[in-house]
Amino acid sequence: MRVALSRAPGAERVVTPLELFFDLVYVFAIGQLSHHLLEHVDLRTGAETAIMTLAVVYAWYMVAWGANWLDPDRRPVQLLLIGLMFASLLMSVAIPDAFDDRAWLFVTGYLSLQVGRSTFLIFALRGRPQGEHFVNDLVWELLTGCLWVAGAIADGDARLALWGIAVAATYAGVTSLHWLPGRGHRIDLGHTEIAGAHLLERFRLFFIIALGETVLTMGTAFTDEPFEFERLVALAIGFTGTVALWWCYFQRAEPLGEELIETADDAGGIGLWATWALTLIVLALIAIAVADELAIAHPGDDATLGFTILAFGGPALFLLSQLLFHRAVFGYIPLSRPLGLAALAILAVVTAPLTLIVGISASTAVLVAVAIADTVSERERAPSTSP
Repeated sequence: MRVALSRAPGAERVVTPLELFFDLVYVFAIGQLSHHLLEHVDLRTGAETAIMTLAVVYAWYMVAWGANWLDPDRRPVQLLLIGLMFASLLMSVAIPDAFDDRAWLFVTGYLSLQVGRSTFLIFALRGRPQGEHFVNDLVWELLTGCLWVAGAIADGDARLALWGIAVAATYAGVTSLHWLPGRGHRIDLGHTEIAGAHLLERFRLFFIIALGETVLTMGTAFTDEPFEFERLVALAIGFTGTVALWWCYFQRAEPLGEELIETADDAGGIGLWATWALTLIVLALIAIAVADELAIAHPGDDATLGFTILAFGGPALFLLSQLLFHRAVFGYIPLSRPLGLAALAILAVVTAPLTLIVGISASTAVLVAVAIADTVSERERAPSTSP
């Protein structure tokens, strides 16, 4: 079975149309998460949204990592992705009411996805270290699954606490490479046999998906409200911020990541840090999308604490993700990131008594400044790296 389904070590791997089709479910999932938070911008809903977002992103990137080791042209692999896509859809449709009467639907979709993926990979990668790794992974999924099931049985604060612990345990498993007593971890980041270009492309496309949700959210917010010039200004500001996010990602981190993956003997370590960065980025983009929608719908309203946290915390998470990625992978931190974080903290305090449109204007200005700094830095670096 290993020969039939797994990708040969060293073989090239490209993103397939079926993988792009699979990702479409997560366009819907991210939209569901944004709308769930928008309904009640408070601490409780924020915690619920964060827990579900971490679960959704984990579900996506574990499929992306697993598919990287498989031969996408084999029919069983294609059927696996279709089955996982349906499980992802079940999980996604339950998001608005996961903490109410659709808890079991959310848990069923999520656990079907995790257990099905791990079981398939154990057999598909049999005889290779990755196969043994997914034995460990399956044990972790079953153990954390008990917490997800317990949370579905419970309700209210108990469900929130149990699912919060489940998510924390899930990410502890990733951090430890799914270490188990008596087995240790069965794979190390220096010998993963990851096709780095494929994994980077999957992450790039998922970032575009998440970024696209901010555009959809802004467009919906604008069309749902009567036309006012102030709303048009808020739309323009939100769009500018989205472009700045795109620029910050593709102007600096993306080209450097491509260069490093091309020269790396094994891209496992780079891929793991990219995974952590992507997780923070998705949380950031959901916060930014909701803040933009609030500002477009009610540009002249006074800022609330929840809005301020979203409008400035979202960009801060985005910059923090890039700061950590650069520090871990490239060994240095671009000065624009800590300066941007400091500016966001100061402006959050300064603009707290002002209106929503002032808040997104200030946070967008910081992102634009960081994007400009990246452009200047790239121009200064180009002459020194040319032949």
